[in-house]
Amino acid sequence: MRMTIRHTLQRLRETKVLENYSFMTALNVVSALISFFIYPYVVYRTGKDAFGVYPYALAYVLIFQTIIDFRFGTPSAKNIVLHRDDPAGKEYILSQVFTAKSLLWTLCTLVFLTMLCWMPGIRDNRLIFIATYLQTPASVLFPTWYFQGIKQMRTVTYINLTCKLLAVPIILLCVRSAETLWVYAFVNSMALVIGGIVAMFIIRYRDGLHIRLLPIRTLGGLFHEGLPFFLTGITEQLKEGFITVLIRHAFGFGDVTLYDIARKIVAIPMMFTSTINDALFPEVMTNPAPERVRRILRGERFIGFTISLIVTIFAYPVIWILFGKEMLDAYPLAAILSWTIYAYLLVSVHLDFIFVPNGKYYLVAQNQWVALGSCILIAVVGLLLYPHIIVVALAATLSGFAEILFCRLAARKKNIF
Repeated sequence: MRMTIRHTLQRLRETKVLENYSFMTALNVVSALISFFIYPYVVYRTGKDAFGVYPYALAYVLIFQTIIDFRFGTPSAKNIVLHRDDPAGKEYILSQVFTAKSLLWTLCTLVFLTMLCWMPGIRDNRLIFIATYLQTPASVLFPTWYFQGIKQMRTVTYINLTCKLLAVPIILLCVRSAETLWVYAFVNSMALVIGGIVAMFIIRYRDGLHIRLLPIRTLGGLFHEGLPFFLTGITEQLKEGFITVLIRHAFGFGDVTLYDIARKIVAIPMMFTSTINDALFPEVMTNPAPERVRRILRGERFIGFTISLIVTIFAYPVIWILFGKEMLDAYPLAAILSWTIYAYLLVSVHLDFIFVPNGKYYLVAQNQWVALGSCILIAVVGLLLYPHIIVVALAATLSGFAEILFCRLAARKKNIF
């Protein structure tokens, strides 16, 4: 047994899986600590009702960001792995994605400016919406998927960590009241954009790759390859946006803040678990054997259950300490949402290690349609029967378990696992 463990660790070191996971986790740990330090401070300074405008604006912006990203990352990371020793191939892949995202960013910006002029809910809070939207160029500039494909997540760690740390003193000095909430949004956006600019310099001068704009006619294959993942991403983001907008109109900005606090509590451990499959992805793609995936699935089932249980138990004291007793209404929401961690891990194994290696990209999209449809159905029916915000949290969590059921049935039906 001891020799087996030693051999496994040695194998992980040789393939850089352990290094990838270590640096992804290190970034997430520090990011979590920074968020925990800054987020309660901003909520305290701006007030519960005023702060709710920021996650409300972010819900819209993340939809634009998902469109710009188009989820090119998953297939492009796979292509980078396949062309790891081919500089010309990597350069072409990077240029394709950069060109496509630049085009999508231009179109999204025109739509956003139109919404800014004509939609009252956005126009009335335009300063915060603009400051939040300024983060979208980072989706064009920072190809995290490239560093993932070449197993250099160390670089992503250093860039993001430095930018986040530099943002802390600015937020502490400038965010003093509800009127300065836009500063918080602006600083967060600039941290992401600056990180993207640094990443572009590294790719150009360290890796020696020249990213250029390509003719639009060369992008057809890229869009075709990314479409299933985009449908997955946009459906997932529409679900999150639907929840935020629903809470805003049904209960108000104050409850948007409560739900966002609960989501942040869950997001911290979710960050740790999400890096597991990101780190494993390049290695598993070279050998996605069913038995190997089964071992990963068993391990992540245990990890997901344990972490979800821990969050359920400890979310109450965490909220009390960080946000004060006036925010304890967020605890039931956090306790329910904690089980999305379990669902996320199991679903991501099916998507990344079963559907994608077998080319069943359409199942990835269908999975998110199931999530969106079940979430809307449970939320609408539930609120008609019991108009309380806790119903929305239940809808979000149960939709995750609906995804698990779909993944298992789909994999069995297609005889791919």
